[in-house]
Amino acid sequence: MLVNIAEDFSKVPAGRYHPKDGNRTGERFRNEFLEKLLRANDDKITVNLDGAVGYPSSFLEEAFGGLVRVGFPYETLKARLQITTTEPRKKRYVDQIWQYIQDAKDTALA
Repeated sequence: MLVNIAEDFSKVPAGRYHPKDGNRTGERFRNEFLEKLLRANDDKITVNLDGAVGYPSSFLEEAFGGLVRVGFPYETLKARLQITTTEPRKKRYVDQIWQYIQDAKDTALA
């Protein structure tokens, strides 16, 4: 399954919580896309970052780190979630996303 955030959700993702921070938030993306797809079956999910203006840390942390907080094991995410981009300026977001997931795992274990 492929999800392109810019095409399927918003070209300008922003904010952490829905509806407090608007309609393009990490919480809404996580709820409506990531969680739904992860719960639907055991398929791998590719999230493509191309096409969006940028990704605020609040959006990324809530969308991806939030997966751990709602019960998805780190190992499951590593096995089933692939984050991609062909845009050189967005490659840093891939590392940030995995760091947010790792940090959420570490916090949950503490």
